[in-house]
Amino acid sequence: MENIIRYQVERMLLRKRRNPALVMQPGTRLQQDIGLDSIDLVELAINLEQRFHIEIPDAEMEDLRTVQNVLDCVDQHLSVAPVAVAAGGR
Repeated sequence: MENIIRYQVERMLLRKRRNPALVMQPGTRLQQDIGLDSIDLVELAINLEQRFHIEIPDAEMEDLRTVQNVLDCVDQHLSVAPVAVAAGGR
């Protein structure tokens, strides 16, 4: 994953944290550590979709529990996105 993508994802999450002293780590939990509620998680998914031009299914969004889960999700969708675009253009 490119550092710029990691930076953008972490920046989105930092804006939502309830504890300003929290240091973002891959294992940081979205709900327990950052303080995201269900509305925040939906907003995060929408922001990720808009920022990276990806689509995150609801079932997949429910599996996002840690910062690393979010990074992996974005990375996975970005790695398959060019294939989908190329296939759609034929």
